Amino acid sequence: MPLDSIHAVIRQLEQQPRWRSRGQFRQVLNHWTAVVGEGVARQAAPVRLDQDVLHVAVVNPMWAQTLTLERLRILAKLNDRLNLNLSDIRFSSGDWYRQSKAGKITAAPASAPAELPEWLRQHPSYEPRAIPRSLQRPQTPAESFERWAGMTQQLSAQQPLCPQCQCHCPIGELKRWGRCSICAVKNLKGPVGRHSV
Repeated sequence: MPLDSIHAVIRQLEQQPRWRSRGQFRQVLNHWTAVVGEGVARQAAPVRLDQDVLHVAVVNPMWAQTLTLERLRILAKLNDRLNLNLSDIRFSSGDWYRQSKAGKITAAPASAPAELPEWLRQHPSYEPRAIPRSLQRPQTPAESFERWAGMTQQLSAQQPLCPQCQCHCPIGELKRWGRCSICAVKNLKGPVGRHSV
């Protein structure tokens, strides 16, 4: 009797209902870089699939926010390309910290702006100076917060003020809306959605 290859055995296991989500997660892992691009894949890595919700670890809170705004587009690409039925994606920098401590994720190298996808570079809130350049990962949450606070203060000192609320904001937001994104959303009439701004 011939023996099946390990890949054939794994595929058979993943067809069973109890193992189906593991097979789907493996598919996501195998195609993640092709779906989001190399620049984003260095900053964000899928860590688990739980009840059709994909959990992705991101290198810092700024990436979590940016990718959360793009999650519907990424979700649609994953579902279409892999023939899945994922319901949502959740991005967490805390997962990055926990996974890197466990040795499951390695530190992301600094990305030059040219390596980042076009949709990210064209986003009004994009700030290339907000991408950490240090390869040294913070060892504690307090150290991570200190780095974030220092970077935020440095960025604020270089950013123009919103004419409406007098808060610092990226210049791309001023060019697009004439004010910061928060004030722009407050002044919208009707439902707020991806295409309403």
